[in-house]
Amino acid sequence: MTDEYDPASGPLGRFVRAFYDARRDAARSGELAPLEAFIAPDVRWAEPDVGDHMGDLRGRAAVLDMIRRALAATGDTFDLRVTGTVETGSHVAALIAWSAEKAGGRIEGRELAVYEVRDGRIAAAWFHPENIDDDRAFWGER
Repeated sequence: MTDEYDPASGPLGRFVRAFYDARRDAARSGELAPLEAFIAPDVRWAEPDVGDHMGDLRGRAAVLDMIRRALAATGDTFDLRVTGTVETGSHVAALIAWSAEKAGGRIEGRELAVYEVRDGRIAAAWFHPENIDDDRAFWGER
């Protein structure tokens, strides 16, 4: 799989890629408001509980705060890229390659992100890291 646009990707795959592109733009600009259009107000978001900013989140404000805190903890180096997607009528699974730097350390990893999309917004999300032990070491397990 590559980091490039996949023309075989369906509408939900394109939606998730657009969300990650918007997230990258938001990280560069420091303005997260454009991400609101992608996330339902009552979203359920389940990140692995490996750092102070992660865990089970409820609501758009909590998700945006988590993104803000992850960027702050990494000096805005936390980057995520979609490398492939598979979708159904209401869910899309995306393989995510990510990297970040913090306190002189660098980490690269992959995770499977599963999104439920309802009414054109992310209604729920679940994240499954490839190597949870590396994540815990980098983010500092609670």
